Amino acid sequence: MRLAAGVLGDGWRLEGTTLAVTVEPCTMCAGALVLARVARLVFGAWEPKTGAVGSLWDVVRDRRLNHRPEVRGGVLARECAAPLEAFFARQRLG
Repeated sequence: MRLAAGVLGDGWRLEGTTLAVTVEPCTMCAGALVLARVARLVFGAWEPKTGAVGSLWDVVRDRRLNHRPEVRGGVLARECAAPLEAFFARQRLG
């Protein structure tokens, strides 16, 4: 996000941008995208243990914050979750 803000914005703002990620952001990442003024967040797999965009927490919709991005979650959720599930299955085996 820092690199993108340097190219597209003033060094920290990403106004008017869409951030697409495979997994629901954690609390730190959700806070960072709010502070960077990202306009839209699109993510694939929900993360029930650490997700901060509706699963465990909902940082991006907190009315106390001065920016609330548009959110679309669950896009291609199975396809996004599959590589992560395979990775962690291998970790448990070996």
